[in-house]
Amino acid sequence: MNLVIIDYGSGNLRSVENAFKISVKRNRLKFTIQVTNKLDLISEADHLVLPGVGSFPDCKKGLENITGLINLLTNEVINNRKKFLGICVGMQLMVDFSLEKQKTQGFRWLSGNFKKIKIKGTDYLGREYKIPHMGWNNLQIEDNKHPILENITESEQFYFVHSYVLESKQSDQIIANTNYNQKIPAIIGKENYIGVQFHPEKSGNVGQKFIYNWLKWKL
Repeated sequence: MNLVIIDYGSGNLRSVENAFKISVKRNRLKFTIQVTNKLDLISEADHLVLPGVGSFPDCKKGLENITGLINLLTNEVINNRKKFLGICVGMQLMVDFSLEKQKTQGFRWLSGNFKKIKIKGTDYLGREYKIPHMGWNNLQIEDNKHPILENITESEQFYFVHSYVLESKQSDQIIANTNYNQKIPAIIGKENYIGVQFHPEKSGNVGQKFIYNWLKWKL
């Protein structure tokens, strides 16, 4: 199997690549891993990973600067049903639009939009909420039968860094939430494509469990 991590000038590519290489080696999986922005290599891949660090508009611009990339991704994921994982802003790009800095259209694969996290109020220790939401949080699992969450419990924590939250009326596309002064969709997806607001590559052993589940996920 061939996995491509898409390089469009945004994202902690080395960390993502290393995390997937660890999973492949540890679990003796037959995968080749490439980091590239070449359309021919992306079109030949079986699995696609889209990282994202920074603002939504900047990440979208980075994708647009590679001629044909967004259309190719949509064709490979939606029409050819290749497995896709969007990480952080890579997940945010999957929906209709974001209001970060300015209204910017996403891929429109899933329904919803991103707005700034509400910070009014204090947590259970009396601390004021801050933006970005940064740190370790557990999941509130909505679809406990989804294979992406096999052997992952609500007591385990993933690492989050973000300032915007998905608002969507499509509850069937939300696989798990977390909580930071409000309910925050943490895993979204449909059919062959998944997006995560957290960083599995920075989430230690539970992140490795998630990556392994995605790699072996059979549609």
